[in-house]
Amino acid sequence: MKENIEDLEYRIAKFLRYGVILAGIVILSGWLTLFKFSNTFYTFKFYDKLPLIDIIPFHIYRGNWGILLAYLGLIILISLPLIRVVLTAVLFIKQKEYTLATIAIIVSISLIFSMLLGIEL
Repeated sequence: MKENIEDLEYRIAKFLRYGVILAGIVILSGWLTLFKFSNTFYTFKFYDKLPLIDIIPFHIYRGNWGILLAYLGLIILISLPLIRVVLTAVLFIKQKEYTLATIAIIVSISLIFSMLLGIEL
């Protein structure tokens, strides 16, 4: 059983490593697209505080795929800690550590709640 748990921990670590690499590649490709197809400095010259629900359709309509790719990379990067906590809860359940699993579930609910508070829809 111990080898199985260590294997799961190793898989979680690999998943997070590849998740960070994927997020970095997606963000970098978005930035490179911005530099190649638009005047990047003009794009970021003005700051408009818009809710996320308005930003995404606006950039889809305008065809700003670089910005959309950068947003996707950020979403992937931000979701990794939540996924880590959920996978840790599963790991604790497999170990029959129900107190720690409950704490991990409470932390994951708290993370979801805090992320929802930070997003203006």
